[in-house]
Amino acid sequence: MKTIGQIIGIAALCVAVYSFQQKERKGIIFVQTLSTLLFTIHFILLGAYTGALFNAIGCCRCIVFYFRGQKKWASSPAWLGVFGVLILAAVVATWDGVYTLFPTAAMMLTSISLWVRKARLVRLLSLPSSPLWMVYNIINRSYAGILTEAFMMVSVVVAIVRFDILGKKEAEK
Repeated sequence: MKTIGQIIGIAALCVAVYSFQQKERKGIIFVQTLSTLLFTIHFILLGAYTGALFNAIGCCRCIVFYFRGQKKWASSPAWLGVFGVLILAAVVATWDGVYTLFPTAAMMLTSISLWVRKARLVRLLSLPSSPLWMVYNIINRSYAGILTEAFMMVSVVVAIVRFDILGKKEAEK
């Protein structure tokens, strides 16, 4: 099962890295929805239940935030609080030591990053989440997760340079 979990994790890695190469916020969130779904399965198969529950919450969060601005039900700022409470409840329910606080912080940061409207802020606020998840992945031997966070850090930095630095200079010409 763990081998299958790692294979599913590699698929999730490919999808996650691709997410930050989307130009628009909605594109980032749409692709991340698929990635979080795959990582939920990955962590279940590894027996890493905090990671699994966090990714299930993350999948729901992506769906709600995707519709923000389009649907009235998804546009309430109360969603940030709802997801914050769900994240805290999940860490209490699956507590496995102080290291579970790292992905908890990452989930909170990611919730804020996906709520903002500007793709540039999504990228900037997402960057610190990867090192926090990296700790959890190392402890749980999630090789796909470790690789994902390494690639995510590179992908986010590339996207920041591509869209927010070079793209900004191009727009100024």
